[in-house]
Amino acid sequence: MLEIRDPIHGTVALSDCESALLDTPQMQRLRLVRQLAMAHLVYPGANHTRFEHSIGTLFLAGRICRQLGLPQEQSAQVRAAALLHDIGHPPFSHEAEAVLAPITGDHEKVGRSLLRSSEVADVLGRHFSGKDISGMEQSPLGQIISSDVGADRMDYLLRDSHYTGVAYGVIDAERICSTLSLSEKGLLVKESGLEAAESLLVARATMFSTVYFHKTVRIASRMLQEAIATAIADCSLEPENSFSLGDAGMLSEISKSPKAKPLVEMLLARRLYKKALGVPFTAAAKIGRERAEKELSSECGCPVLVDLPLPHAGAGVPLLKKDGKVEPLSDCSELVSSLARVQKSRLEALVVCRAADVQKVAAAASRLYS
Repeated sequence: MLEIRDPIHGTVALSDCESALLDTPQMQRLRLVRQLAMAHLVYPGANHTRFEHSIGTLFLAGRICRQLGLPQEQSAQVRAAALLHDIGHPPFSHEAEAVLAPITGDHEKVGRSLLRSSEVADVLGRHFSGKDISGMEQSPLGQIISSDVGADRMDYLLRDSHYTGVAYGVIDAERICSTLSLSEKGLLVKESGLEAAESLLVARATMFSTVYFHKTVRIASRMLQEAIATAIADCSLEPENSFSLGDAGMLSEISKSPKAKPLVEMLLARRLYKKALGVPFTAAAKIGRERAEKELSSECGCPVLVDLPLPHAGAGVPLLKKDGKVEPLSDCSELVSSLARVQKSRLEALVVCRAADVQKVAAAASRLYS
C-alpha cells in the first residue's frame, strides 16, 4: 500500500497494483506533460501535470465506486482505468493532439494500444485483463470516469482552478459523488443533486471562457501547433515518437526544424503574436482556418495565424427524478440549457500576427470577413 499526499484531495491510498502502474515509464512520462499546456504563460502557477491529475481521477473514481456500492473487483478495475485514462496524451496534450491526431489517432486510441502492449499491459496482466480495462470506456462503468459529472472532469476543474488561482472551477465534488447512481445506460444524477450538477456544468463553462479559451493562451497554443506542423512537414519530428516525450523534449525536437525554431524561441521568450482581429465564430467557420491563413499571409506578406476553436460539447447529464423517470438535465434546468447558447454567442476566432504587422493584418482580415 502506497500513500500519496495530494494538494487537492489529501491522502490518496494506492494498492500494490496501482503503485506498480504508477511506476511504469508510460505513467512516469506524464510528469513531463503539463495539464494545461501553454496556460502557464498566462497563469504562472499552472505547471501541474497529467501525472497528478491521473492520481486525482483515480481518487474520485474510487469515491464514486464506494457511493455506488460496487464490488471490490469492479472498483479495482475502475480505479485502474481512471489512473491510466491519460497515458495516450502527447506532449502539450490537446494542443498538440490537434496536429498529431490525423496521423497517429487521438489520445484514446494511443492509450488503448498502450494497454495492449507496453509495461502497463504487463502490470495489468498480473491483476486483470488489459482488454477489460481498455474496453471500459464503452461501458456504463466507464462513465464513472468520463461522464460530464465523472471523476475526470471533477478533478481537472478542481485542480486547474487551484493551480491557476481562479475560483471558477471550485465545485462540491463530495456532494456530486453522493448523489450519483448507475444504470444499465450509465451514470445518473439523482434529483437531489440537481444544484450540485448545475454548478459543475456552469464551472466548466466558465473555466473554458476564462482559462482554457483565454486569448493569450489560445495565441500561444496556435503558435505551438504551427511549429509542430512545420517540424512534421520537414521531417524534423516523427509524430509517432512524440508519445515518448514530455513538453520540453518535444520543443527540443521541434527546434531541429529551421523553419519551426523561430516560433519555439518566441514561445520560450514569451514574445507572442498579437491579436489583429476577433471574428464571430460562424463567419470564421465559413471561410475556414487554412484558407484564411493562406490568403491573409499572402496578401500581407507576413505570417498570419487563425485560431478557430471548437465549442466544447458535453454528452449530456441524465437526471434521475424522484418518480423514477430519467430526463436530460438540460430539459430540467433552464440554467444548463442556456449554457450552450451563451457559449456560442461569446465564441470568436482570433486572427493573430507579429506585433509590427497588426495594423495591415487587421485591415486585410476585416475585408476578408466582411
